[in-house]
Amino acid sequence: MLRKIQKGIDKILTIIASILLAVMFFVLVANVVLRLIPAVGGFSWYMEFSQYANVWAMMFGAAGIAIMGTNLRVEVIDSFLHKFSWGKKATSLIVDIFELIFYFIVTYSGFILSTKARQAVSTMPKFSMGQVYMIFPIAGALCIFAVIIHMLVVLTGQDEEEEIDPNSYAAAEQKREDEKRKEAAK
Repeated sequence: MLRKIQKGIDKILTIIASILLAVMFFVLVANVVLRLIPAVGGFSWYMEFSQYANVWAMMFGAAGIAIMGTNLRVEVIDSFLHKFSWGKKATSLIVDIFELIFYFIVTYSGFILSTKARQAVSTMPKFSMGQVYMIFPIAGALCIFAVIIHMLVVLTGQDEEEEIDPNSYAAAEQKREDEKRKEAAK
């Protein structure tokens, strides 16, 4: 059940991030084409829009990475602790705890920043920088929710259904151990 929720939320976050990147790309290409037309000259707001769309897409992507637990880590530690029944779960939970601390800091500091920023965006005067900075508390809260879902999946053991990436160091170690056991059994 939790695994389905986890994968569903990841898919939604991936779709949202992809749409934001596609719209950003379209605006940039359209602006290049419109600059060639003398009477139009392009959009005055394309740069800020592209920057903000890129940041929003990356933050949604960060939440997707957090919910699936596919963040960067040292695989040597994973492969060493994989030998113990508690090893993979322990390393995953330790990483999740540090992620929670980080995202709580991002959420809190982003909220403080967004409430104090009053200046207008240069090319989009209807928006204040505080509204732009709201990405940090929103994305931070989304990432906190994502990490909690991942922790629940790990604690309930539903992540063990996952296969090890055949190209990873952990998979190579596991293959060597299996071969040693077969040789020892002969």
